[in-house]
Amino acid sequence: MAKKRGKSGDTSGAGFGILVLIALIIHFIWWILGALALVAAYYLTREAVRAVKRRRAERDVYYAAVCARADQQHTWALSGDDRGVFGVEGARLMRDIRRS
Repeated sequence: MAKKRGKSGDTSGAGFGILVLIALIIHFIWWILGALALVAAYYLTREAVRAVKRRRAERDVYYAAVCARADQQHTWALSGDDRGVFGVEGARLMRDIRRS
């Protein structure tokens, strides 16, 4: 004949397991928090490095545009064009001044 178990017998093992788990968490709380801090520091550092690389790429594009503009103005200056000395807007103003 099979033994009948009561409802309290079915949950006693689970309740004991939960208590052991809680005790382990309380005992190792500083190790757990330290591990979480390390994981958070890893992801924050990784995002910071990505942001720096992104800003560096944007800066390189800006510097390339400035160099291209400087080369264009240098070419204008060598050919005697006023845009090379005064810029596009300045050259228009100089033409207006020379006309009057």
